[in-house]
Amino acid sequence: MRPGTYLIVALGVGAALVGGVLAVNARIDPYGLAAIVASPDEAGVIEGARPGIFWRKALAVRNPMPRTVILGTSRAEFGLDPRHPGFAPEYQPVENLALGGVSIEQIRLLLIHANVRSPLKMAVIGLDMESFIDQGRADFDPAALLGNPESEPQRFVRLRVGVSRESLAASLARLSLPEPAVADAKVSGKPAETPAWRIPDEALRLWDGQRGIVWVAEYDNFHSRLRYLFPKGPSASVWAQDGRRAAAMRSFRELLRYARNHDIELRLFISPVHARYLEWYQRVGWWPLFESWKRALVETIDAEAKADGSRPAYVLWDFASYHAISTEPVPMIGDHATRMRWYRETSHYAPEVGNLVLDRILGVQASEPSPLPDGRMSAATIEQHLSEIRSGAVRYRLSEPNEVADLDDMLAYLRREAKR
Repeated sequence: MRPGTYLIVALGVGAALVGGVLAVNARIDPYGLAAIVASPDEAGVIEGARPGIFWRKALAVRNPMPRTVILGTSRAEFGLDPRHPGFAPEYQPVENLALGGVSIEQIRLLLIHANVRSPLKMAVIGLDMESFIDQGRADFDPAALLGNPESEPQRFVRLRVGVSRESLAASLARLSLPEPAVADAKVSGKPAETPAWRIPDEALRLWDGQRGIVWVAEYDNFHSRLRYLFPKGPSASVWAQDGRRAAAMRSFRELLRYARNHDIELRLFISPVHARYLEWYQRVGWWPLFESWKRALVETIDAEAKADGSRPAYVLWDFASYHAISTEPVPMIGDHATRMRWYRETSHYAPEVGNLVLDRILGVQASEPSPLPDGRMSAATIEQHLSEIRSGAVRYRLSEPNEVADLDDMLAYLRREAKR
C-alpha cells in the first residue's frame, strides 16, 4: 500500500472510531450533561457514586442564572438544601456546586467559574480542614471552568469529554448496570419514595446497624489520609509550617479577595461533624493542627478585612464543636432499627442539620431555640472559643466511656494497618 493511501486509510479509521465514540456517548449521555432538571438539587445526595459528577457540576447549567452558590466538600453537598426558604428572592436561584474531595483551591476556582457564568450575590461555603490538607479531586479540570488562565471554550471541553475513554467506559457500564433508583429520580425530576439521605433498611442489615456504617466511614476517611496522620514537631501545631498547607491558606485569602472585589457576600462556616469525628482528630494527632487551622482562618479573614479597610471582616461560624447535635448517641452494633436523627455517619450531617446551619448563617428567625451553638469566631474571641471546645471534649469523654473505648480500639487497628 502506498504511503499516501495508508495515511488516508489510517485517518479514516481514526475518524470513524472517534465518531463512533462520540455517537455512543451522545446517545447514552453517561454523565447526564444533557439532562434537564426541573428543580434545584435536593439535599441528602452525594453524587460521587455516579460517574462524571465534576463534569455535571461544571458544564450542566441547572440554574441558567444562579445568584447564589453553595460550595464546599461532600458535607455541604449532602447537607445543604438550595431550596431553603432563608434564601430571599434576590438571592435566588441557588445552585449547589459542592463536591466531595475538593481542595480549597478548587473551591476558589468553582466560585470564579460560577461568578463568570452568572454574576453572584452570595456564596455559602462550608469549610473543612481536609480540603486544606488534601490535594483535591483527581478529575478536577480547571480548563473546563471559566475565568482562569487554563480556561477553554465550553464546546471544546464538551468535545474532549465526549471522546474520552472515561466517558466511553461510563457509557458501557451504564448499558450493563442501571443507575440507582434515587439517581434516576433525581435526573428525571420525579420525587423518590423516601428521602435520599435516609439509610435504607438493607444497608442497616448489611452493616449490622448504623454503627457499622459509622465504623466503615470513619476508617475509610482516616486510612485514606495515612500519610498526613500522626504529625510530629512544629508541623503538628503550626499551620504554616507545612508549605502545602500555607499554600492552601493563600488560596483561601485569594478567595476572600475575589469575593470582595466582585461584591459577593460570603457566608462561611465550619461543618458540624459528630463528636466522634472530632475525637478522631485527637487520636491521630490532628487536634493541635485543627486548632491552628481555625486560628489561621480567623487571622486570614481579619488580615483581608484590614487590607480592604472599607468593609468589616466576613463572619465565620464554627459548628465543629461539642454540642447537642454533635454528641448525638450512635446506635449500638446490631441495632437495625434505630437511625440517628442528625447524621448519616459521623462525617456527614443530615439535611435537617443543614437547615439549622442555614437558619443561623442567613439570619432566619426560628420559632424555637436552635440546638446549634452560636458559633461565631473572630480574632478577639478565638482563644476563648477554642478553650470552650476543649472543655466540651473533656465532658464528652467522661460521659461516653464506651465511645472512648470503641475509638481506641479502632485507632489501634488503624495503627497496625499503617505499619504494613
